[in-house]
Parts: sequence; C-alpha cells; structure tokens
Amino acid sequence: MSCHSPIQSNEQVQFLYFDGCPNTPLLYERLVEACPDVHIERIDLTTLSDGDPLLGWGAPTILVHGKDLCGLEPSPSKSISCRNWSHGLPSVSDIKKKVSVIK
Repeated sequence: MSCHSPIQSNEQVQFLYFDGCPNTPLLYERLVEACPDVHIERIDLTTLSDGDPLLGWGAPTILVHGKDLCGLEPSPSKSISCRNWSHGLPSVSDIKKKVSVIK
C-alpha cells in the first residue's frame, strides 16, 4: 500500500460510501478498528447535490482534511462510482500506521 503521512489528532476524518459498493462494509470496519476513539463522519455519496466536490471520489474512500489517505486525487467526472482497489483494501495495520498519533 502506498499511503502517505499519518493522521494528526486534530484532523477531520470522513468515510465516503454508498450502499451497494462491495468494499464499503469491510473498509469501514477496518477504519473503526484502527481508530476506535476517532470521530468518523460517514458521508453517503448518494445524498450529495450534483456538482458536490466529494462526488469525485469513488466509494469507499477515507479522507483526512479533504485529502485521500492514500494520496489519490478525485476524478473530475463527479459521478458516483465504486473505487478500484487494484492492490487490495488497506488492512487494519496499514490504517493504524497512518492514525497511530490519534489519541
């Protein structure tokens, strides 16, 4: 996995999803296990207005202050889609490495 810098304790964590994406439940479960004491804002992409910038992200995605945990950029298409995790979903261990400074 090629994720970048750790999440800091004052950062906003958002989990982008929509029902029907097969990786959504597993990645959310891993995020919660990795960060049990962190507030995670769940955002259902199907509830957003057309043109919302969050629609550029495939589901599921973990954002920290609006940036992808793994460093990817949003798509300019602004359409709802499942994210392609070609190298597999981040493990709990991978996520913990990024959030280890959260208390």
